[in-house]
Amino acid sequence: MIEVLFQDPSLEESDGEDIGVPEVGMVFNNHTEVNRFYRRYARRVGFGVSVRRSSFSQEGTCLYLELMCCKGGRPRYEPKFRKRASSTTNCPAKIRVKLWGDKLLHVELAILDHNHPVSPAMARFLNSYKQLSGPAKRRLRMGGPGAMPVEEPSKMPVDKLGALEELLFGESKHHSFVERGRLKFQPGDSEALRLFFTRMQAKNANFFNVIDLDDEGCVRNVFWADARSRSMYEFYNDVVTLDTSYVVGKYDMPLATFIGVNHHGQSVLLGCGLLSDETAETYSWLFKAWIACMSGNLPKAIITGHCRGIQSAVAEVIPGVHHRICLFHIMRKATERLGGLSEYAAISKAFQKAVYDSLTIDEFEGNWNALITYNGLQGNDWLRSIYECRYSWVPVFLKDTFWAGMSATQRNENIIPFFDGYVDLKTTLKHFLGKYEMALQSKYEKEAQADFETFHKQCPPVSKFYMEEQLSKVYTHNIFKKFQDEIEAIMYCHVSFINVDGLISTFDVKEWIFLEDGKRTMSKIFTVTNNTDKNDLTCICGGFQFNGILCRHSLSVLKFQQVREIPPHYVLDRWKKDFRQLHVMGRPSSDVVPNNRVDRYDYLSMRCLQLVDSAVLSDKYRLALRLVREMEKFMLNSNTHDDTQPRIKSRIPKANNPNTVVGQNLVNVGPYNGNDRPKATTEVSVQPVVNIVKMPIMLEALW
Repeated sequence: MIEVLFQDPSLEESDGEDIGVPEVGMVFNNHTEVNRFYRRYARRVGFGVSVRRSSFSQEGTCLYLELMCCKGGRPRYEPKFRKRASSTTNCPAKIRVKLWGDKLLHVELAILDHNHPVSPAMARFLNSYKQLSGPAKRRLRMGGPGAMPVEEPSKMPVDKLGALEELLFGESKHHSFVERGRLKFQPGDSEALRLFFTRMQAKNANFFNVIDLDDEGCVRNVFWADARSRSMYEFYNDVVTLDTSYVVGKYDMPLATFIGVNHHGQSVLLGCGLLSDETAETYSWLFKAWIACMSGNLPKAIITGHCRGIQSAVAEVIPGVHHRICLFHIMRKATERLGGLSEYAAISKAFQKAVYDSLTIDEFEGNWNALITYNGLQGNDWLRSIYECRYSWVPVFLKDTFWAGMSATQRNENIIPFFDGYVDLKTTLKHFLGKYEMALQSKYEKEAQADFETFHKQCPPVSKFYMEEQLSKVYTHNIFKKFQDEIEAIMYCHVSFINVDGLISTFDVKEWIFLEDGKRTMSKIFTVTNNTDKNDLTCICGGFQFNGILCRHSLSVLKFQQVREIPPHYVLDRWKKDFRQLHVMGRPSSDVVPNNRVDRYDYLSMRCLQLVDSAVLSDKYRLALRLVREMEKFMLNSNTHDDTQPRIKSRIPKANNPNTVVGQNLVNVGPYNGNDRPKATTEVSVQPVVNIVKMPIMLEALW
């Protein structure tokens, strides 16, 4: 039986000491010394430790002890539904000690090679180290050998920004709490915002913020994005959600958030805004500030709430983008608008049938007409308004576009805001800014945990299909579990061959669907076509186009045709374990050189963050560290590149437009036309404001 050793408190004393590697011939006085030595070595390398075998005398003397990597042992491949993921890979790494005649324990076997990646940065997630004390965990995360590097605040002076900060955040009697078109600051909010921006800029020079002022110097709107948000947008800009639930709700803080989804299916923050109202002008300003922050890189698809101001702003600022209205918000609004009707139960059932169960446009139109006619709703203005924009929210009109699973498609789905648990109806801006970094750290930890499980654990199979084994090696755990749900559902699908026309074969897949009570069922027929020449599957449900995961109906057809392997074009890089590395390697080698220093700074910062992201999660951390140090020596060599070295500098830019100012960056949203709102323009300029600290100082602080 394999036992996991608990942490010896004495191990915390010498975390940074290089104790060497296990070798045959080493001698220890007792088994405690063996445990301490091997666990310290394992923690430095990045793997957990388990006891494979042991033998003790009646007096308690250790006679034999074998310690191994926690991934030792053979995994169980027998399928079992909902079984826990297995982390064993039959890893050969281990040491074996035996008591000799000199009453000492001698190392007789030492195998150092692993058959899986080891990561010091991910060591904190191993069960072997979950018993560490708080200080030890922090050292392992931030300061221990091989730990994930965390950027320390740079020692840049901020006193010279005082004039700019006073302009942006100085308390004024003009900050009315009731006047429309201005942020409704509560006492202390403006000072909290000033300190927040100052702190974030000091931590990372790539922090972006911009503030919209009216003619009297009062704050109307605010936008910001930290360095990680800007970096993540490079990876996850295919589908973005603008969540305005805090703006339209009864919250004291009108917060708008740009949200993406990573390769684990988790939400990632791509920017935040504070808005004074919901006019088209305000949302246009928000979108322009966000696009400027992301260096003009437009998203491929965007999901927003049902708001005319947002629709107008999207059409103006990012025309041509795939724009979808969040279905969850529509269904929630339906409850509010239709809940008071006498026949609400029947109306709600018919409404959901038209939205969720329609597989074709003709079927939707028929179900919608039945909803209106049978319930006498011809005069309902709200139903008429959402019907007019049906192309933007009804799934049947949108299923051919990739949405990364970010919009509700089923009755029981719920959209959870990014800051859920940190913002409630009574949360003020001051309190939120105090929790902001805590909330982001929690999200980062969940992502790191998902990375760890993806690379260090193996999901148990639910079938013996090779296609499941095929994707278990490439998908992240969370996405693979969604694929397993489709595999499991094959048992409820029955395939019937319909006809063949040349290379195109047509099938009907009858699926039995369990209703919400778990007792009643209903059946639906899905048509699937298969081009055998191109291995091109098309299902009427549009599951693959919508989520990027092959649906159960297409999988049933593959099974029916005895196709073992999923065609490669149905395995998206978007959901692979190494998506970020693939994204970086897939960029064009001939990068366009920006014309100004600011754009160069932003571009190089994002590329470096991408490389850091790849190195931290691999076994090449120390190699990357050595290469960075070599590059530092080369770039900062006083004999060859003295004229290119950065100089410590601090300045306040001269803003051409006094109505839009920032802490780090300046965004010109256009001149005023005499009204209370700025005239929309497409020209956006960004200029640096913060200090630039010499690289050796920054590197010395990190390493």
